[in-house]
Amino acid sequence: MISYRPAIQLDLPVLVSMERVLFADSPWTTGQFKEAFQGVPTIRHFLVATNDEDQIVGYAAVLVVAPGVEADVLTVAVLPDYARQGIATHFMNELEKWSQNKQALAMMLEVGVENASAIALYKKLGYQTIATRKNYYGPGLDAFVMRKEFGA
Repeated sequence: MISYRPAIQLDLPVLVSMERVLFADSPWTTGQFKEAFQGVPTIRHFLVATNDEDQIVGYAAVLVVAPGVEADVLTVAVLPDYARQGIATHFMNELEKWSQNKQALAMMLEVGVENASAIALYKKLGYQTIATRKNYYGPGLDAFVMRKEFGA
């Protein structure tokens, strides 16, 4: 069974090693993860998913800098062996709920144009593609910018 909890500093080494596998083209550095932890829980929300052995199998984070602005999904990642088990959907629902509690107006994210499964998930959750960022993840690695408005 998958469990969810807030990420903690002690998770950093695991998150960094997972990142190198999951996002080999442009992995976050240890410094970027440390930055993502700054501001938790006031302006950032960072979650992990764990399996029955308490091993981290996914993580997600969002940033809301102030009420009345858009939330920015910083990362959503799930190990391939745990894909299609609803983990990313659970993460997105939790990030949206937290962002709405922080009075965000909408949620934005970037996703690799070749990441068909993630794009399908985001569309299913109500996100619309609003732009393309060329070379966002590196040379020749473009990203779609997707956005979801929160209802009043």
